[in-house]
Amino acid sequence: MNYPPKRTAVLVIDMQNDFCSPAGAMAALGADVEVNAALARRLPGFLDPARAAGCLIVWVRQAAHGQLVSPARRARAEAMGRSPLSVCAAGSWGAELADGLRPAPGDCHLEKTRYSAFVGTPLHNMLRAHERDHVVVVGTAANVCVDSTVREAYMADLAVTLPTDMLGWTRPDLAEPAIRNLGFYFCEATTSTALLSAWSAVEAVG
Repeated sequence: MNYPPKRTAVLVIDMQNDFCSPAGAMAALGADVEVNAALARRLPGFLDPARAAGCLIVWVRQAAHGQLVSPARRARAEAMGRSPLSVCAAGSWGAELADGLRPAPGDCHLEKTRYSAFVGTPLHNMLRAHERDHVVVVGTAANVCVDSTVREAYMADLAVTLPTDMLGWTRPDLAEPAIRNLGFYFCEATTSTALLSAWSAVEAVG
């Protein structure tokens, strides 16, 4: 946590209705979305002070486009018992941010079509443009899109921090070992409280 907020971007991964709402697609498919719903309720309490400290907030949203579904992705979705367009279809209510999450002026927005926020997106360029070499990754799912994004950030020589109390999932049996693995190999695992305290200390010195 030696990276000041003005060098930090907070990547908010997939905090969308289909992942977080009991009326969304994941719940309709039988997933328990309460962990994600609870995260959506408390996430502003982390993002607001992070933004005030000088962090760049990047809202990353999943979007399923029919033209971008490969045979491999279609086969994997069907193996899980769903259509590749059943979750976060582009332009749908399910692809919108979950209730209570309100971006502020100056926040950045990014649409992705793969698990990683870096694949097929301008995220690398966005971070360079804002002179951010440290990313804090929050959101859902810890074992899928968060995992993929953290790994790729680390491979790109970015410093990565993971506040484990700001992560969501629908499969704790998969998420919990994924978080432990990320914290060992790819990032610094910490808490949102520790991060905010560190940034407050930087502000006090500055």
